[in-house]
Amino acid sequence: MREKLLQILDDKKVEDVVVYDLRMKSALFDFFIVGTVSSSRQVYAVFDDIKKSGIDIHHIEETSDGGWTLIDCFDVVIHLFTEEKRKEYNLDSLWKETEKKRENES
Repeated sequence: MREKLLQILDDKKVEDVVVYDLRMKSALFDFFIVGTVSSSRQVYAVFDDIKKSGIDIHHIEETSDGGWTLIDCFDVVIHLFTEEKRKEYNLDSLWKETEKKRENES
């Protein structure tokens, strides 16, 4: 499932994708995927492709300004931020001790 989700993010041009392996740190989920999007339209395209792929979505949350969207796919949780909100929330720093793998560096 993780690889399929990463392919969708790549197909939809999500930038600066980082995968955090949390299998040894969390009983709730295995991976966090964090990425940067340019618009809410891009988020909806990602969401639509996830639904079409057959991957189960537990729930979705987003900030009122659309700067942060969380897509919970049970074992994998995707966080999509605008560039500004990614810097503001700095979620990446919460997991700085966690082994991470950059997926599509420019």
